[in-house]
Amino acid sequence: MAKKIRTVPIIIFMLEALLIRLPQNHPKRVEIEEELSRRWAGFRGEQSLDYYVESIPGREEYVIFHDIRLPISNEKFFQIDTLIISTRFFAILEGKNILGELFFDPNQLERRLDDKVDIFPNPILQAENQQYFLAVMLEKHAIPRLPNASFVVITNSKSIIKPNPNYLAVSQKVIRPPAIRSKLDLITNKSRNPVLDKKDMQKITRLLLKLHTPAWPDVMAKFGIMEDELLPGMYCLDCKRLSVKRIQRNWRCIICKKTDIKALFKTLFDYTLLLDSRISNSKFREFAGVTSVHMASKILKSLNLPYKGELRHREYELSVEQLRKLSDM
Repeated sequence: MAKKIRTVPIIIFMLEALLIRLPQNHPKRVEIEEELSRRWAGFRGEQSLDYYVESIPGREEYVIFHDIRLPISNEKFFQIDTLIISTRFFAILEGKNILGELFFDPNQLERRLDDKVDIFPNPILQAENQQYFLAVMLEKHAIPRLPNASFVVITNSKSIIKPNPNYLAVSQKVIRPPAIRSKLDLITNKSRNPVLDKKDMQKITRLLLKLHTPAWPDVMAKFGIMEDELLPGMYCLDCKRLSVKRIQRNWRCIICKKTDIKALFKTLFDYTLLLDSRISNSKFREFAGVTSVHMASKILKSLNLPYKGELRHREYELSVEQLRKLSDM
């Protein structure tokens, strides 16, 4: 039973919002587009991983968490693509959607593609570290120690996994999605006696959901982009331009003439992703391309947002989850 489902990572929305507001000739545009493409490929690979996990016979015996991020300390976290817990064991699946010839050694992953060699951190070690951190965390919260395992799941069907006879972990831990079932069966057969009872499973579920801390990367800082480099306006989903204006109490694209009631929410959602969770009248005008102070005030007040301060010092508080739902309605 999936206790936490996988959703589109927030960084994908951030990168898309950033691309909307950068000029076509911006020097960082290609780099951001490549990053967005990698993120989408990774997410789709994880979705294919989920398909096989959800197809496991007897999956009702498992508690499953997709894309969960847990604390090591107040400032450090570890993230697990898929965590499967039963009364007998837990297993971690680290999905990798990497194309090319893949060669694992204890220190790194070497990928050969189109006569080019790229080096990545060793995902086997990454999964083993997640395994260790989770075991320590569960023990810290008085949960009995469980037998555990971790696997790297190569989700790209066109990739080639090169054998390494000097690194046995590759043959044992690097698998394709169809092998997930047999690996779980193997762990189950080795761990025949239940360690946890129903109350323990409920305690683990509550604990992990409580400790889950979604990442909130700063994409502006990551790519060295300043606020004044962003283009103002409201985005038209049809024209793919910042061409929506306030016309006769409606948000209307000046190019295709379509009315878009979501344009305002999409604009505020993008603002929270790129800049801040609080917005003032002046910041709204700068970001949305609204020239009238009076109109901006009227628009913001109509949303019934919580706020602090008065007059020109007023700042409205934005909820990213609420705006995400409203902009996707």
